[in-house]
Amino acid sequence: MDGGNTRKSVKDRLNETVGFLPKDAVGWLYAARGFYKQKDYHAVVECVTHSLRNDKTKKEAQHLLAFSLLHTGQVHPAAAAFYKSISYGNDTDWQPLCEIFLDNPELSFV
Repeated sequence: MDGGNTRKSVKDRLNETVGFLPKDAVGWLYAARGFYKQKDYHAVVECVTHSLRNDKTKKEAQHLLAFSLLHTGQVHPAAAAFYKSISYGNDTDWQPLCEIFLDNPELSFV
């Protein structure tokens, strides 16, 4: 990084550290999990974009996206992501969605 002003892309970081990139949506999902464990939520968002387009990985990818958006302070996009995650069958995401609306009464989907 350049004095904290420039952020390398996930692709650049993976190429530098691992030497190659994930080849499919499942690989990108696993990369997202790794960045999530490291609390690098911006990298998670970048990784899951590849997994959101695949029916086999979109449910977990949407769940990770929602929490990553919340952790980066993007409350309204996080609420929308939790809503979509619930529609994919992640019923446990009801709790954070409700908490967002209770903590931010100015938000509304109506």
